[in-house]
Amino acid sequence: RFGYRNSDGERIPKNSLESTFVLNDEEHSKFSNNDDPHPIFDTGLDQWKSLLELALSMDHPSATNRIWTCGLNDGGLHNLFLNEENLWMFDLGEPSLEPVPAFLTKFLMSFFHALGMEEDEKGDWVVRFEQDENGKLRLTEKTKELLPKVISSFNITVDRLINELFDGYEKVRVLLVRYVVTQLISDSAFCIEKWRTKGGGDESRSDHQYYLEKWLWRALWDIYASEELRRRYLTRMMFKRQLENRHLDSFLG
Repeated sequence: RFGYRNSDGERIPKNSLESTFVLNDEEHSKFSNNDDPHPIFDTGLDQWKSLLELALSMDHPSATNRIWTCGLNDGGLHNLFLNEENLWMFDLGEPSLEPVPAFLTKFLMSFFHALGMEEDEKGDWVVRFEQDENGKLRLTEKTKELLPKVISSFNITVDRLINELFDGYEKVRVLLVRYVVTQLISDSAFCIEKWRTKGGGDESRSDHQYYLEKWLWRALWDIYASEELRRRYLTRMMFKRQLENRHLDSFLG
């Protein structure tokens, strides 16, 4: 599957990633079960086509007009320091013109992404999972405590952005969420590629590296966060539309 040997520290997150999807050198990713693909890992063109169609369907000026980014291409919470008087930003990019929803993507995804980059007392990233008595992964108690607070902060922020930047234009909500979900999956792929580049799973190349499994744990967290967000938002909005249709059918009947 991964096609590499792996250290003891890498084995658990690697096996968990393999159970989610299969990675190898010929294909970047594919379903571990093509007969019943998980929607969040849909590699077909339909996913991108529907996302582009959604972006192009926006008809509010704030959702279509472009803004000058001033280089804030990665304006996430993990890329800034702030206190009561000052704000410092780093990891800036080339200035460009971007639609507002696209510009907000890195900021919104960072509510979840920052948990994957929190440092422990050793300066390593905090692992958000632990094994249960059956060897399956579950969230740590600390993460279970933090996640509802993160989701609440995310919800409040999205609500305010929609009300203040988009004049209450609710149609943009699902676009923002789909951008965030896609960005989290993209970061997961980035982490796996980093692990490979640094010699992950190859003892002859990784002896000089320290704690390479951190990239796999972060990839797992990105996947979990993206799925949690998809489940909570996209499924809820689908049910909401179905309920509205039922009410309309009942009225027309």
